[in-house]
Amino acid sequence: MGWLDWFRNKRPTPVLSAAPHSPPANPDLLRSAPELQTAIGYQFSDLFLLEKALTHTSYAASQERAYSYERLEFLGDAVLELVVSSYLFQKHADLNEGTLTKFRTMLVNTLHLADRGKDLQIGKWILTAKSVSNSTQIITSNSILADVMESLIAAIYMDGGLAAATQFIQRFVITDHPTYIDELQSFNFKGQLIERCQRDNLGTPEYEITKTTGPDHEPSYIMQVVVNGDVVGFGEGRSKKEASQLAAEDALKNWDALFDRGSHQHEL
Repeated sequence: MGWLDWFRNKRPTPVLSAAPHSPPANPDLLRSAPELQTAIGYQFSDLFLLEKALTHTSYAASQERAYSYERLEFLGDAVLELVVSSYLFQKHADLNEGTLTKFRTMLVNTLHLADRGKDLQIGKWILTAKSVSNSTQIITSNSILADVMESLIAAIYMDGGLAAATQFIQRFVITDHPTYIDELQSFNFKGQLIERCQRDNLGTPEYEITKTTGPDHEPSYIMQVVVNGDVVGFGEGRSKKEASQLAAEDALKNWDALFDRGSHQHEL
C-alpha cells in the first residue's frame, strides 16, 4: 500500500479533543445534533468535535471555554484544498496547472463556501454568546459562515478520516457550484484547444462564422476555427457557442494529422 493510500484510509486520532468521545458541553447542541447531522449527511462519533466546530469566539469567552472554531478552521482550510486539488487533478487530466488553480479558487473561495453554509442553514447552529447584540449579523456573515464550513470539514476529518471529509466536500462544495460547472462545460473543447495551441506555440485559436442558415427566430451557424493561419475545424450549431465548441472538437480530433507535433514543442 502506497503512502497516499495509507493517508487516505487513516482515521486520525481526535487530538483536538480534551478527551476522546467526551460529551458536548452545550445541551442545546446535543438536542439539535441529530437534525444537523442529518443535514450534513454525517454522524459524529465524538460530538465534542462538532461543538468546537460551531463555537464562535464570543461564546467561548462568555462560557470560559478554551476553544473556538478557529483552530479547526485552520485545519479545515488545508483539508478542503487537498480534497479539491485531488478531485480536479484526477477528474481533469487534460487541464494545465493554471486552469486547475482557477477552478480550485472558484470552489474554495469565501463567497461559495458561505453560500453552501447558507444552503445547509449552518448559521442557526453556530454558538454565540447570548449577550452579543449582533449575533444575527455574526451567524449570517459570509466570512464566518465560510470559516465554520472549514471548521466543520476539519471536525469531520478528525472524527471520520479523509474519506468522510472527501465525501462531504464532494457533496456540498464541489458538485453544486454553478459557475464551475458552466465554465467547465464551455471549457471542454475550446479550452482544450487553447491549451493545445499554447503547448505547441501556435498562438490563440480564432473563430469565424462562415454561414448562417435558417429563419431569423431559429438560426443555425456554421463556424470555422483558425490556428496559425490554417483552418483546422468546422462546427454547426443553433448558437454561436455551440458551433464554436463543435469546431474546436473537430480540430482536436484531427490535431495530429494537421500538425507535426515534433516541430511545435516548447523549447527546453
